[in-house]
Amino acid sequence: MESILSVEHLTKKFTVVVGRKGLGGAVKNLFHPQKREIVAVNDISFSVQEGEIVGFLGPNGAGKSTTIKMLTGILTPTSGSAVVNGLEPYRKPRENAQNIGVVFGQRSRLWWNLPVQDSFEYTKALYQIPEEVFQENLLYFSDSFGVGDILTKPVRTLSLGQKMRAEIAMAMLHNPRILYLDEPTIGLDVVGKNELHQLIQRINADRGVTIVLVTHDVLDIERLCRRVMIIDKGRLIWRGEIDTLRRAKGVEKHYHVLYESPCAPIQSPFLKVEAAEGQRHHYICTEDVPLDDVLPLILAAGKVVDFTVNDPPLDQVMRRIYTE
Repeated sequence: MESILSVEHLTKKFTVVVGRKGLGGAVKNLFHPQKREIVAVNDISFSVQEGEIVGFLGPNGAGKSTTIKMLTGILTPTSGSAVVNGLEPYRKPRENAQNIGVVFGQRSRLWWNLPVQDSFEYTKALYQIPEEVFQENLLYFSDSFGVGDILTKPVRTLSLGQKMRAEIAMAMLHNPRILYLDEPTIGLDVVGKNELHQLIQRINADRGVTIVLVTHDVLDIERLCRRVMIIDKGRLIWRGEIDTLRRAKGVEKHYHVLYESPCAPIQSPFLKVEAAEGQRHHYICTEDVPLDDVLPLILAAGKVVDFTVNDPPLDQVMRRIYTE
């Protein structure tokens, strides 16, 4: 499988004026501004395979949005390169726009007071979408996303979930090969998130579109992505599969044991008792201890009916990464 998106040593620096206190400071800044350089994205490299759904994570101010803006052609990098579907987006922004779709969960592109259909027609004219392609996509998203029921409704009357379905459908009308989703589930309840996850998986499966998912929501990542990239303070600090991330950054394992009859909790320097009520025992292994050393202790405590081992929850792993 070939890479549809390739980033090599991408760096973006901004020069900003440092504010000075008081009227005197303002006058000094006017004639002799004091400047400093901010490195928003610092020498990052990664690639995304065609048809992949990749999570792009990081705390606020980590460099996620700056990276996406360079990939969409809005910003030009200070150094390094990015190639999206064979194009450098900041050198050929118009051509790149035909290859990508962008959805911002906090910034709608729909016309607030007009029916959804009008926003779709505007997109058709903007991207010069042939009538046949437009009608085919309109039918697909009407059937798959339930967009047909809201086409004639003003955007202001839609629920948050309906708006997001319309946003994604509009971003896909010109058949882009890459879809950037920036916080698509923000503000949605559990049911709304679940529905949107299913729809994103469906367009990925049906159309083979590559999706870069920028989010803070761990549930989005766990449901949609097999691979994640984590950026912090402008540097890419992790890239790889989620399971590998859990093993690498979450040392402790969670052991859940069901005994045939009630028994005493296990006493061990590396097993922390999370709960031990009657037959059900839950332990956290606080050190990187192999299962071969833990299993004898579990079996010695009583007759085991059921036994499972889990890696730490992803949100716990993420908190550890951000606070290291």
